[in-house]
Amino acid sequence: CLGYCLDLAKKYNHTVMAGRTHVVHAIPITFGYKAAVWADELGRDIERIEAMAPRVFVGEMSGAVGTLASQPEKGLETQKRMMEILGLGVPTIAWHVARDSQAEFASVLALCAGTLGRINHEILTLQRTEILELEEPFFMGKVGSSTMPHKRNPAVLENVLALCRNVRSIAPSIVESMVSENERDWGCFLSEWEAIPRACHMLGCALEKSKNILKNLIVYPKHMERNLFAQKGLMMSECVMMHLARKLGRMTAHSIVYKSCMEAYEKEIPLKDVLMHTPEVTAAFTEDEIDHMLNPHTYIGLAPEFVDRVVEKWAKTC
Repeated sequence: CLGYCLDLAKKYNHTVMAGRTHVVHAIPITFGYKAAVWADELGRDIERIEAMAPRVFVGEMSGAVGTLASQPEKGLETQKRMMEILGLGVPTIAWHVARDSQAEFASVLALCAGTLGRINHEILTLQRTEILELEEPFFMGKVGSSTMPHKRNPAVLENVLALCRNVRSIAPSIVESMVSENERDWGCFLSEWEAIPRACHMLGCALEKSKNILKNLIVYPKHMERNLFAQKGLMMSECVMMHLARKLGRMTAHSIVYKSCMEAYEKEIPLKDVLMHTPEVTAAFTEDEIDHMLNPHTYIGLAPEFVDRVVEKWAKTC
């Protein structure tokens, strides 16, 4: 998944799209930037898995209460050889009732499921008919509905979201199993034996499906371009305000642009029309300068540079 996100980041590094905060348009980003954010989070998940391995993948063979009382002479030697055969770490001391490793493992799986869930939910959101900037892989013969032939439902995305939700729901029960009694408690074992394998299976399935989605993701740059202008220039209010602030001050500029934006929003007219009838704006800027400030392609900040940083950081991991 990380590799495919990096591929998307590089390919669409300069493909401008609407950035959204609180589910509404904010300021422009690039799709490459969005994919790079996904990649960076996936990279951290890989680091978490690798970092927990020495703590979590440790075996156990130490007798009834963990003291190796029945094997005082060869116990440690046998234990070490057994762990070598199994490819596990040798425990410093018995962990019959110390279930923090199992809790850490389940929690890291839940974090990974959270990352996959967020990425797939973002694609799902951007596949909405009214937006349609992204779409899960499609092939002729894939049927979305038995009664509505036009439907191209995000069925695989929904499947992944369900799997990830179930993985995340397991972590609290494994953390709860940390509260065990004395030197051995079967109650925690029974919970873990059922839940941890199930979490692994579901996350593995979610990863396989996510790999296919990201590898064959359908991207609609034309729709991204169209949606940049859905609010008739309102997305560029920050850019206008920052330019005006240099001449009139930050708070004055905000007040002027705010009133202009609310008028444009409520009347559903282009922001430029309002700005061109605002004396404070026309006194400070020409029409060409206003057009430049309202062009979303000129206001993506350091998005491409951030993409380059992410690609450089994680390329070797793949």
